[in-house]
Amino acid sequence: MGAEQRSDADLVRAARAGDTASLGVLLERYRAPLYAVALRMLGHGPQAQDAVHDTFLIALRRLDSLHDPAAVGGWLRAVTRNVCLETVRGAPGPLPLDGLPAAGEPRSSDASMEERIDRLATRDWVWTALAALPETLRVTAMLRYFGSHPSYEEIAVVLGVPIGTVKSRLNQVKVKLAEALLATAGLDHSEAVHRREAAATYFAAAADEINRGRGYDLLVDAYADDPEMLLADGTVVRGRRYLIEELDGDLRAGMKMHLSHVSASKDITILDASFENPQDDPFRCPPATTQVHFQRDGRTERVRLYFAPRPDSEKEEEGKQAGQDVT
Repeated sequence: MGAEQRSDADLVRAARAGDTASLGVLLERYRAPLYAVALRMLGHGPQAQDAVHDTFLIALRRLDSLHDPAAVGGWLRAVTRNVCLETVRGAPGPLPLDGLPAAGEPRSSDASMEERIDRLATRDWVWTALAALPETLRVTAMLRYFGSHPSYEEIAVVLGVPIGTVKSRLNQVKVKLAEALLATAGLDHSEAVHRREAAATYFAAAADEINRGRGYDLLVDAYADDPEMLLADGTVVRGRRYLIEELDGDLRAGMKMHLSHVSASKDITILDASFENPQDDPFRCPPATTQVHFQRDGRTERVRLYFAPRPDSEKEEEGKQAGQDVT
């Protein structure tokens, strides 16, 4: 029996076991009735369509919480009604990927978005769907949902765009990702898995090479011959020379870089890392960095470099030392 002919309960159980095609069929089966619910509550317009997209994303996150698989239709309708009520009440911002909490359940910030998605059998499906988004939307979604800078303000600084642009992009992500999830439900997701694992392995080896004082060849080789580096202050630097000079100085000083997170999608890799400065030069590097690599043929052609500001105490101490040097 094909997935289209299977019962709701069978599709739910298959989806929970990791069969993304079954989840795609289930959501597509209920697209029309959910849209009807949204139309009754919100009227004709983009908000009704957005409510259906939000419901799809919530279903991806919370399907395991459904006690009775056969009741999935009523559950999806209830989710749609909740989304519509949130819209009527004027809930701020685009709906996050983890969806609305159950009644009486507070939102929790204990686990990162990456950790929450990690617990899903359909996680690889999410990354395959992300790869289908345009570059500007993909990188914004990666920073929002899978990176270390989830706030609009931080994303705006990392990408060098206005906050309004970040909000607009995330609204588009919500719509396009829901559609991409359905379109990619039955695909082979091994490429997405390989892409993330390869990026994490490569940059971990590059950091290890630096931390052991063995050089920085691996990190430099990740770049194209004439890369463009965009600093957070708007400065643009071209070519490997700047990169090599900075790395050479850091290596000789004994600076170490510890990767905290690597995420990779089609032609985009985002690195989060902290710096360990040498004892005799404690203010050489900022405490942390986020690097957004835009790639072609596996090599970085353009990178946005964001460095976390130093704590006020460090800045004050640095200022004192600078004053002593002058005197």
